[in-house]
Amino acid sequence: MTLIQPNRTNTFLGRTLIFLVILTVGASFWVVMLYNRVVNLQHSLSNIQSELTDLKTGNAELSDKIFAIFDNNNLERLAAERQLVKERVPSYFEIDPRALAVER
Repeated sequence: MTLIQPNRTNTFLGRTLIFLVILTVGASFWVVMLYNRVVNLQHSLSNIQSELTDLKTGNAELSDKIFAIFDNNNLERLAAERQLVKERVPSYFEIDPRALAVER
C-alpha cells in the first residue's frame, strides 16, 4: 500500500536550499562591497598621484627660482649694487682644532 502525503515536504532539502540561497545572496553582497572598496581605493590612489604630480611640479618651479636667485650673473649684479669687491686672496678664520675637541 502506498501512502501519499501531499502536505509533507522534505525538510532537509528545503533547509539546504534556503541555506544555499542565503549563502549566495550574502556572497553577492560581499563581492559588491569588495568591488566598491577596490574602486574607492583606485580613486583615492588616482587623487594622490595627481596631488603628488602637482607637488613635484611646484617643487621643480621652486628649485628653478632658487637656482635663478643664486645664478652667478645675479650674484655679480647684487655685489655691484652693494659695492662689494671680490677679494683675490681671501683670508679665512682659523680655529684651533684642539678647542673643538670634546674632553671626557
